Amino acid sequence: MAMTITCADMGYSCGYELTGDSLDQILSGVKHHSLEFHGYTEEELEKTDAVEIWKGAIRQVARPDAFRTHRDESDRDITPH
Repeated sequence: MAMTITCADMGYSCGYELTGDSLDQILSGVKHHSLEFHGYTEEELEKTDAVEIWKGAIRQVARPDAFRTHRDESDRDITPH
């Protein structure tokens, strides 16, 4: 079953959306996007909590917005694409 993740699902003001057939494929794409467009470092992305946040935002079926967790980037010096 295809899975989808978006930056909006994670509370970011970014239009990025990724669809894939496996968890590894999705996590790899999110890692690449986070490094390139959101200014994350490799060290930040290796933290277990980052991967858990992404896993929580992946949708296999529609999920009500109330179950999504808002992420605040206001303390980071980044510019969404």
